[in-house]
Amino acid sequence: MKELWGKRKASARGLGIIFLAAALLETISAVQFFYSKKSIQDEARNMATIRLENANRLVESSMSAMETAVNNVSHFVTGSLERPSDMIGITKDLMEINPIVKETGILFVRGYYGRQGVPFHPHTHREKDGKLVSLDLGAEDFDFSKRHWFINAVEMGESGWTDPYISHTDGEMICTYSIPIRDSSGVIVAAFYADLSMERLRRLVEEGAAAYGNSFSFILNKFGKPIVQTRGDSVPQEMESVFGDMVSQKKGESRVSYRDTSSMAFYAPIGEHGWSMAIVCPEKDMFDNLNRLTTLLSLLGLLGLFLLGFIMYRFAKGYSKLRDVERSREKIENELYIAHEIQMGMVPKTFPPFPDRDDIDLYASLTAAKEVGGDLYDYFISKNKLWFCIGDVSGKGVPSSLVMSVTRSLFRAEAMHESGPAGVMRSINETFSDMNEQNMFVTMFIGELDLRTGKLDFCNAGHNPPVIIGKEGPRMLRMETNLPLGLIAGYDFKAEKTEMPSLGGTIFLYTDGLTEAEDIDKNLFGEERMIEVLRKEGSPKEIITNMHEAVDSFTTGAKQSDDLTMLAITYKGGRSFQLEMKNDINELEAIPDKIDSLGLDSKTAMDLNLALEEAATNSVMYAYDAPEEGPVSISVSVKDGIATMVIKDNGKPFDPTLREDPDLDVPGEERPIGGLGIFLVKKLMDNVVYERKDGKNILTMTKKIQ
Repeated sequence: MKELWGKRKASARGLGIIFLAAALLETISAVQFFYSKKSIQDEARNMATIRLENANRLVESSMSAMETAVNNVSHFVTGSLERPSDMIGITKDLMEINPIVKETGILFVRGYYGRQGVPFHPHTHREKDGKLVSLDLGAEDFDFSKRHWFINAVEMGESGWTDPYISHTDGEMICTYSIPIRDSSGVIVAAFYADLSMERLRRLVEEGAAAYGNSFSFILNKFGKPIVQTRGDSVPQEMESVFGDMVSQKKGESRVSYRDTSSMAFYAPIGEHGWSMAIVCPEKDMFDNLNRLTTLLSLLGLLGLFLLGFIMYRFAKGYSKLRDVERSREKIENELYIAHEIQMGMVPKTFPPFPDRDDIDLYASLTAAKEVGGDLYDYFISKNKLWFCIGDVSGKGVPSSLVMSVTRSLFRAEAMHESGPAGVMRSINETFSDMNEQNMFVTMFIGELDLRTGKLDFCNAGHNPPVIIGKEGPRMLRMETNLPLGLIAGYDFKAEKTEMPSLGGTIFLYTDGLTEAEDIDKNLFGEERMIEVLRKEGSPKEIITNMHEAVDSFTTGAKQSDDLTMLAITYKGGRSFQLEMKNDINELEAIPDKIDSLGLDSKTAMDLNLALEEAATNSVMYAYDAPEEGPVSISVSVKDGIATMVIKDNGKPFDPTLREDPDLDVPGEERPIGGLGIFLVKKLMDNVVYERKDGKNILTMTKKIQ
């Protein structure tokens, strides 16, 4: 009896231990479930928010690209108003270089070009097979002048987007961006427009925002009307609860229910068009993994009452499987096409980038080996200095692309402070080192080119040395190489200086994807082949095009193994302008704006402007006897740190430099009239020289500038 009691007591103790272990396991499971649920909820919310932002960027970038294309090409329309035969070609050129444009045209007001019956309406549209068709729609019966885009541009003089409407060409839904075209007198004579397919917008939204199988997205216009939706039918009526916030251009999230389905609606405005987009994600889909995990944990808890060891084993396997699924999901997401679109939108792609400047020419290209990559380039002009950079992040794929975007943003932010290339490099290195938990690094070259003098300050952080192309041919730029970014916090980067070759000198920068490009036999393209290609003269665009062709020819049949980025900058020297006028004092009003266009500092610009106006006034007033009219020619150039101003006229001989300087100690009322102007010119300029040549008065003034 005592032995039996002991066995029962031992059994009860063992059973108690099992139940205690099971209870402990259930407690641990419950705690883990709680935190897993919170983590999955946060992850689902973050993923939906990111998808919304990605889709927003795609839609906004497409619309912005359309606006930029129309605004840029409008200058060709304005410049060709006297040649109506060129208009069809302009619309066709816009379509050829902008594949996102569905159709485009220029609708002139009735009576322009003398056409009283039907307006002139050159137009080009894209067929479904991609073929471009150009014609004059003014001959059709349909009155396009009733369209809102024409009314907004011509009657109201405004640029902007219309709400979606049915295309007269093929019956598809489109929205139109239009701008007014003015003649030389400022009168609006036409509306220049381009159409964007709403089906394209729908695909962009569906591609960028689709997070789950049953999720959908829609876009509202500024009046709260749905204009894009990815569902097969209409937007559920229950969604109207968030319409108010969307029309008010608010960003947020809200729980909605429709057809017995509880969902989360995430919404945010799109650009400056008054539109707003929402992505609706069913909570059932969002927490599907969590529900499966809940079922699995419940089964494990029940089995734990019978076999604790098996439960622990299954739990460990389940946890490992969950981590594998998570890794697979992250890998799939990281390879999405949307990542490529966002990354490519971060680097400038408009060429020529500075069309108003004649002292610089620039071209660049970035070709990623995968959907996303780690190469970067950037450039901008600040205070007559061209800042530029090129870089290569270690590794490939999404981690490298994220580091690339951060590095490019840091370059822009730090370079604005103008702390010099080495200072910018140090700041980027400190920020990158603090966040570099993955032990990645970036090779980078930063340059600061003074466009007035051609002096180049640069700093190289472990990147491939650039090539300088001058009259003597291409040569590698000799330099001290610093460590790459992100390896050592506090590293003291050193800057160096050189001068760009004058008269069209070029600097060619590249990543190792060029020299290490492989053919099918694993042979490298190498620096020698690169230098040989660079011996062929050409503009920056021609240089990079030639290099791409050489690499493509060399690697035929081989898969691209690394990102390939190239940047070519040609420095053409100083800037200049020329004015041809009559001896009319009113025509001197153009001088200040012309001086400002040289981009000099305010003190130098003021001195040049004052000296030029005084000297030019002398020619206008005294070169010709009234009422005789005659030409006065003014040319100004800035090159190699010297400003040169030349004034020519065909008037009677007169050397202003022979006039004696006024005695400033004599009271003004006692001094003879005149002489102060040329005296002021002499004081402001370093050198003033007069000569009489070929029947012309020629006054040359020079000044050394900083």
